[in-house]
Amino acid sequence: MDEQNEKTLAPEKNFLRRAADLKMMEEIQILKTQLDLAKKDLARFEKTKTLAHVAPSVVHDIRNSLGVISSTSQFVLSILKPDEKERQAWELVQRNVENIKNLLKSYLQLAREVENTKQKCSMNEIVNSVAHFIEIQAKKQNTSIEKNLAENLPLLNLDMPAIESSVLNIAINALESLENQGAIKFRTYSDEKGENLFLEIEDTGPGIAPENLEKIFSPFFTTKKTGTGMGLYSAKAAVENNDGKITCTSKLGEGSKMILEFSVGPS
Repeated sequence: MDEQNEKTLAPEKNFLRRAADLKMMEEIQILKTQLDLAKKDLARFEKTKTLAHVAPSVVHDIRNSLGVISSTSQFVLSILKPDEKERQAWELVQRNVENIKNLLKSYLQLAREVENTKQKCSMNEIVNSVAHFIEIQAKKQNTSIEKNLAENLPLLNLDMPAIESSVLNIAINALESLENQGAIKFRTYSDEKGENLFLEIEDTGPGIAPENLEKIFSPFFTTKKTGTGMGLYSAKAAVENNDGKITCTSKLGEGSKMILEFSVGPS
């Protein structure tokens, strides 16, 4: 009975696969055209300031096409059996879609550095938001999230989305280094004069080798099998664009600590 059902459904499955293949080719061609047009447009602009205005619309268009490609690959994967040879190719498509999304995110972040909108914001609120975002994944890998947040800290004049994204990048990096068990610790405090505010993000992971410590903020540097190597680079760029500083201390076998420092400025 199963064999008969399989034979009956085979033509329909083949049709769906062909339709998905055609749709994929169409979207890839659209994506290629958009990338080519973006490249030509960007070549016309010599000033970095213009990039900040162009980047969001370019990224938006590319993301739309990526969404269609991702949906198509997910659909095809849902009708393919685990042992079918085409499955590996479609899984590769899906992984590369995610990689391109990450690259676009880093590209947009770098473009936003040129022109940001600053506002009064609470560092503790940023920490709470990031901690909430990573909470589910932390529980999955038996990682605890600890917060030691000072009360009555002054507000900072920051590009809040950019700094929140930077803190999230650092936290995700720490989470990935832990793999299973361990802790991520957030701590906020100000100096004695109240002129500078600090955020520490510490993990109990394996630590960073001394020869790599100076490279971690370099673009495309990564020791992971997957990843773009742009997360910490983008984080550092955003912090410095908000007149802040970021440093890292680490010991092999003991973990790492990222320290973000911002000037409080006039109230």
